[in-house]
Amino acid sequence: MKYFTYLAVSVMIIAVISLFYLKKPNGETWLSTSVVINESQQIKDKIISFTSNTFEQAVSSVSNTPSTTRSKIFKWQDRQGQWHFSDTPHPNGKSVEVKLDPKDINVVVAQDTAILSGSSKSSAVNNTSATPTVYDPVSIKKVFDDAEKAKQKLEQRTKQLNDLNGF
Repeated sequence: MKYFTYLAVSVMIIAVISLFYLKKPNGETWLSTSVVINESQQIKDKIISFTSNTFEQAVSSVSNTPSTTRSKIFKWQDRQGQWHFSDTPHPNGKSVEVKLDPKDINVVVAQDTAILSGSSKSSAVNNTSATPTVYDPVSIKKVFDDAEKAKQKLEQRTKQLNDLNGF
């Protein structure tokens, strides 16, 4: 199987390279570096325009407003040092307007959206019977307990090895 794979890859490489040397009936080669460069540039331009259009559509669909109009975002810090973000300035404190560049925004899919529907307490109760998430306190405690047990076993084995070697 390994040699067949080498043979198949070699035949494919020879076939692609031969396109640079074989000529059409009109005398031109089937493939040239200028054609490859032009085609790759066109594909790159299409991808860039597609991604920017898709981003603009995603922003406008989420905000229900055209992406050309930008709303202001303000941040302020409470007495405990916690930062808050809002579309209106804080009435009792100093707010700073935040300027966001759409190119710097990363959208990440939420793992648990139960908090958005207001049922975070019920999801915590149900979460113990379902597959635990990374943020489940029970699974975090189990990870720490397992790590402590592994540490103890490693220390015991290290001590046994040191006793056998006479250290």
